[in-house]
Amino acid sequence: MRGHALLLAALLAVQSLADVARREAERRREIDRQGIAAKVIEGDPSQLARSGNVSTSAQSPRIAIEEAGTRGSRTGSSRSYRTAIQKLDREIGSAQDRLVTLRERIQAERWAPPKAGKAGRSSAGTASQENLQWQVRDLELKIKRMRRERSAIYDEGRRAGYQPGELDGRGQLP
Repeated sequence: MRGHALLLAALLAVQSLADVARREAERRREIDRQGIAAKVIEGDPSQLARSGNVSTSAQSPRIAIEEAGTRGSRTGSSRSYRTAIQKLDREIGSAQDRLVTLRERIQAERWAPPKAGKAGRSSAGTASQENLQWQVRDLELKIKRMRRERSAIYDEGRRAGYQPGELDGRGQLP
């Protein structure tokens, strides 16, 4: 009797597996009929998702980082443009804050009373002033470069058909 129960369970499992396969085939035919592009995960899943989860709804962090490094070859959603623009905005703001701090430091050292003793006779004060001025020039150039890059990404997003609010993160987001 027990052998018959196992045989019956095996037949039911095969039956349900056949049902699943039939439903999957019907689903795929329906997708092909509608012309919907299939999502294919290429590569080794263990390399794509180190934490063990693979998702088809968003890019893996590794791919997003690689795309952020190659801003000139951007293809994609408003999110990729918006993320790059917001990152540059943060970097520009941080650089501007650093620039203000350096300029304040230059002013403070310029108006500081001369030092007495051996420290006053050295040219370290002049070297420090020159060093700070070079840092200010470097930061100004870096800010200009980041603004040009932000402008280029923004223009590229506009050419791709996205509205200003979508690119700045202030409008309706998908």
